[in-house]
Amino acid sequence: MTVARSRKDNKEDTTGATGMRLRIIMTVAGVGGLALLIILVMHSGVNDVAATLGSAGWALLWLIPVHIAPIALDAVGWRALLHDHRQASLPYLSWIAAVRDSINSLLPVARVGGEVAGVRLLMMRGVPGSASAASVMVEVTLTLAVQFIFTLVGLGILLYYLSDHVAARLVILGLLVSLPLLIVFYLLQHRWGLFQLLERVLTALTGRKVLSLAGDPARLDEAIQHLYRRRGVLLTTALWQFAGLMAGAAELWFTLWLLGHPISLPAAIMLESLAQAVQSAAFLVPGALGIQEGSFVLFGAATGLSPDVALALSLAKRVRQVGFGIPSLLSWQWVEGRHLHRLLRRA
Repeated sequence: MTVARSRKDNKEDTTGATGMRLRIIMTVAGVGGLALLIILVMHSGVNDVAATLGSAGWALLWLIPVHIAPIALDAVGWRALLHDHRQASLPYLSWIAAVRDSINSLLPVARVGGEVAGVRLLMMRGVPGSASAASVMVEVTLTLAVQFIFTLVGLGILLYYLSDHVAARLVILGLLVSLPLLIVFYLLQHRWGLFQLLERVLTALTGRKVLSLAGDPARLDEAIQHLYRRRGVLLTTALWQFAGLMAGAAELWFTLWLLGHPISLPAAIMLESLAQAVQSAAFLVPGALGIQEGSFVLFGAATGLSPDVALALSLAKRVRQVGFGIPSLLSWQWVEGRHLHRLLRRA
C-alpha cells in the first residue's frame, strides 16, 4: 500500500513538474510573441496601420457573421463522424465548433482546450464519452492532413508569385519536416492508441485528468478504429473541412476588400494556408501573438501587400476573433452553469 502510494505521489510530482515547464514555455512564448507584434507595428508605423484599419471602420463588424461559414462547414464534416448519434444535431455541433474555435483562439490552452470542451459538450447532449472523444480525435487528425494539402496548394501559389525561390525552399523544407510528424500522429492514434499520450499532455497543462470523462481508454481506442474503417465517412469529413478552409480564405479576401486593398482569390488562399501552417507549428504561442502578424507580413509581401496593410489585416482578424469569440465563450459558460445547476438540484 505504501509503495503504491509512493509511486502515485512520484507520478503526480512528475506531472506537476511537466505542467510547470509547459506553462513557463507558453508564458515565455507569449511574451516573445507580444514583443514581436509590438516591434512589427512600430516598424511599420502605428499611424499607417491605424489609418488602414480606420478606412474600414464599422464595416469590420461584418467579419463576425461571415466567420459562421467556415465554422458551419467544419461542423457538417464533424456531423458525418457522428452520424449514428442523432442528438448531435448540426446546429448544436456548429455551436460547439464556435466554442472550440473561440477557446483555442482566445485562451492559453495550446490549441487543445477547445477539443476537450467539445468532448464534454457532446456528452452533455447524451453522446457516449468514447464516441464523443473518438469523433474529436479523428477529426483533429483529418484536420492536420487536410491542412497539409491546403498548405501545399498555398505553396504552389507562392511559387508562382516568387521570382526568388529561396523562401519557397524554406517552406518546402518545413513541410517535409512536418510530414513525419503527421504520420507519427496518425500511427499513434490508429495503431497504438493516442488517448494515453493526450491524457498526459493535458494533465500536465491543467493539473487534472480532463479526458477521464471519456471513459475506458480501450473503448475509446476501439471507437477510433471503428471510425477509421469507415473510409467514405472520412473522405466526406475531409472534403467538408477543405471547404471550410477555402471559406476561411474567402473571409481573408473579404477582410482585405473591406480594408480597401483587394487581392486575387488565389493570393488569399496562399496567405490563409501558409499563415495557418506557421501558426499550427507555433501552437505553444498563446493566440499566435506575433506569429500571425509575422506570417502575414512575410507572405503578404509576395502579393504586393505592404507591411502596414498586412498588419492591419491581422489586427482586423483579431477584432473578429474577439467579437466572435467573447459571445461564444459566454454562451459556453451559460450552458455549463445551467448544467451544474441541474446537477446540484438532483443531488
